[in-house]
Amino acid sequence: MDTGGMPATMLYAGIMGLLAVALATQVLWARINAAKLPDWKPDTTMRVQANFVENVPLALILLYLLERGGAPVVIVHVLGASLVIARLLHVWGYSSNPGATYPRLIGAQVTFLLLSIMGFGNIYLSLAPHL
Repeated sequence: MDTGGMPATMLYAGIMGLLAVALATQVLWARINAAKLPDWKPDTTMRVQANFVENVPLALILLYLLERGGAPVVIVHVLGASLVIARLLHVWGYSSNPGATYPRLIGAQVTFLLLSIMGFGNIYLSLAPHL
């Protein structure tokens, strides 16, 4: 299907938008059912959503700017898919245990790595024409 020049980032923005709704719904559910849940669950649920809201918008902006700055579409897809996987790992790692888990750690660290890669990529693309 021809996307008519639509950015590949739209796919990842759409996926992340749906995940944001799911996380917000989970927070609402945890607040309503707080009396029936383990003590750590409502706070952890809110932390997962807060971490998502803290990192994902910037990541999507950086991804979009990379794409518009001329990064190959395959790179955009690798970074976007990696971001989705990282955020899902973070959610999964936090959902079963309030403490540190490997999925949570990997999800967070991969997110930070992706933010760094995309940040450096944007700096490079902005300076490359002038070098």
